[in-house]
Amino acid sequence: MPERTEPFDVDALLVQILTTPTLGAQILMNTARELDEQPFLVITDEDLADALTKGTETTLGPQVPALVAEEAMLRSAAVLPEIRPGETAGEFAIRLRSAAGAI
Repeated sequence: MPERTEPFDVDALLVQILTTPTLGAQILMNTARELDEQPFLVITDEDLADALTKGTETTLGPQVPALVAEEAMLRSAAVLPEIRPGETAGEFAIRLRSAAGAI
């Protein structure tokens, strides 16, 4: 096996790993972007489900293996906050971004 001529940049790889959000966090952030399109809408479970579906499709797409996609969706669902009565989509999006930081 030939010897590498350039040293492997472990520091750069480590920075990339530590700064790139997980797929679960990306799902929540993309869902928040979807909700921000109608920030004054009083959010319902159906609105959240629609936004979550779009956010998941945007994040994962067809190239992600099913097992990886399932794990990402489970992680994002685990930190998904409850909708408060009368809460708007914009308010919920803020809490969703905060929850994304937990994963």
